[in-house]
Amino acid sequence: MKEREIRALTPDDLTDYTGLYLNAYPSGKDLSEACFDKYFKRSLQAMGEYPHVHFFGLFEEGTLIATMKLIDFDINLFGQMRKATGLMSLGVHTLHKKKGAARDMVRFFEKYTVESGTAVSVLLPFRIDFYRKLGYGCGTRLDEYHIQMEYLPENRNLSRLRMLSKSDMGKIVDCHREFVRRNHGALDKFEEEIRDMESDDEIRRIGYFEEGRLKGYAAFTYAGTSDHNYTLNMMDVKELIYHDQETLSALLGGLRLQNDLAQTVKIRSGEPDFFHLLRSPQDVSGNYIDFGFLQTNVSAVGTMYKIPEIRRFIEDTSHREFPPEDLTVGFCVRDENGEAEQRFAVGFAADDSRSRWSYAGSEKAFSEAEVHVACRLSDLSSLFMGSAEFGGLERLGVMKTDDPSYVGRLDLLFHARQKPFSNTDF
Repeated sequence: MKEREIRALTPDDLTDYTGLYLNAYPSGKDLSEACFDKYFKRSLQAMGEYPHVHFFGLFEEGTLIATMKLIDFDINLFGQMRKATGLMSLGVHTLHKKKGAARDMVRFFEKYTVESGTAVSVLLPFRIDFYRKLGYGCGTRLDEYHIQMEYLPENRNLSRLRMLSKSDMGKIVDCHREFVRRNHGALDKFEEEIRDMESDDEIRRIGYFEEGRLKGYAAFTYAGTSDHNYTLNMMDVKELIYHDQETLSALLGGLRLQNDLAQTVKIRSGEPDFFHLLRSPQDVSGNYIDFGFLQTNVSAVGTMYKIPEIRRFIEDTSHREFPPEDLTVGFCVRDENGEAEQRFAVGFAADDSRSRWSYAGSEKAFSEAEVHVACRLSDLSSLFMGSAEFGGLERLGVMKTDDPSYVGRLDLLFHARQKPFSNTDF
């Protein structure tokens, strides 16, 4: 076995890092000196100026064979801000693949999460099956609607809207920060994301103001839909950030007003019921799906979660409010390879119209629990984050109980009023 070491990278490592990165993420990049210099300088800036971004490399016999960045995030967990760790830009050297390097890096990432005292590991997957095998659960799906512009709801009271410019970037970041504090699962923007926003010259933004404060914005671009007619366009909404219903209504009305510039619009949401807001959610494909259904959108899985220490996560989210229940639930959680399991119990104690949860203990508490649930760690992470429903998981056999009479109670107990969602690209 060759000697391996994972350590923080320094500016002296950036030449090797940049070459590995360009080969691991070739889309939109080349190996020219100009491209190399661009990404070298971006990484040097991040390494020297961004305290939330950390570069790590896996060295085998002194050779850099894998790299990644770890992000110290602030995340909204059920209404309160907590710390989370994000995995970004995981790449393996072209000639060192299929040697377990990516798995070693992910294990280090999880160790970093635990040692940093954060509650949850988050990532955007390059392959969902790879991360599922490592215990990561799927988050809330993103729905992308491509519809006729006229299907957006109309709102003619647009007096509080105005176009935003790069000089408003501070207000935009503050607006997003407030949005995060109102929405479970949302992540604060980090330094690299803000830098990319500031350097993007294609994005247009409409903002909604109330008493001088930005309460929401829509960021969008235009794309031509015809090679022969420049007046045929699609609006692509990249971000839709809003603090309340009034703000959302005005922003959508402002977008609809541009139907002289674009005939169709792509708009994305993590709200499962977003299609109810539209005059018609039927997309431009006209696809018909058995049995009598019309296509409305495409769905995608993005953010994945893993809870590396169950007890810490429960303690960090002890403020979460559940329906009133006095109940102890035992969990038998298997790793994805079925080679190991952990047993523990979670207690729910009712207080007036709600209950809170706490870690009740391991083996003894598990054996004394009123009902027991068996599942994989990836699915438990999805359930505890609120991105999956217990009833649905049980019906599908993903989760199993030793007493089916408790299924209804457990379904209501673990239902999250708002599913976690983040539009952060990392």
